[in-house]
Amino acid sequence: MKVILVRHGHSKLNGKGIHQPPETELSDTGIKQAEAIAERMMGVRVDVILASKYERAMHTARIISKAIDRPIVYTSLLNEFKNPSVLEGKKQGSAIDLKVKKIVKMHLDDPDWHYSDEENNFDRIKRGKKVVKYIGGRKEEHVLVCTHSGMIRMILAVGLFGDDLTPKDFHKIISFMRTENTGITECEIGSDGRWRLITFNDFIHLK
Repeated sequence: MKVILVRHGHSKLNGKGIHQPPETELSDTGIKQAEAIAERMMGVRVDVILASKYERAMHTARIISKAIDRPIVYTSLLNEFKNPSVLEGKKQGSAIDLKVKKIVKMHLDDPDWHYSDEENNFDRIKRGKKVVKYIGGRKEEHVLVCTHSGMIRMILAVGLFGDDLTPKDFHKIISFMRTENTGITECEIGSDGRWRLITFNDFIHLK
């Protein structure tokens, strides 16, 4: 199976460094980026599009779907990871943001601890494993996944570490790997279920 992971287009809050709620829409730049990736996908085999239920990912998926005439399956499994609700709409690097992140970092090794209503890293890894299993269990041979930066890196982390993935491993990957809006990451899933990274964060279509 071939899997193409696509980060959604630039959103209205991306450039402002604000923690985004689910309903955040694509910016004008994001729409143009989605149109560029859609044009590029016209030359690529895609059997189905899987998409997050967040507006910025759904809109990106719809633009791609219209261009290549492929069905979309929306699933909350692909949603961006849930941060504490108190951070939604708050600027990254603000006093409350730094306070919450400092406290959260102190509890990275505690699977039962939550600041409030967020997914901790153990929850995120659990969902990441579900996503990898869900994608790998699809009957289609060429799948395009429209999701978020955090989830793309989680999918790669699970593909790399499997059941041995720890929150500290994922924290290192998050800090090391960055993705561009509508960047393409291509993977291959072998008959044994093992994931293999082919390309990472290709955004030549934006040049």
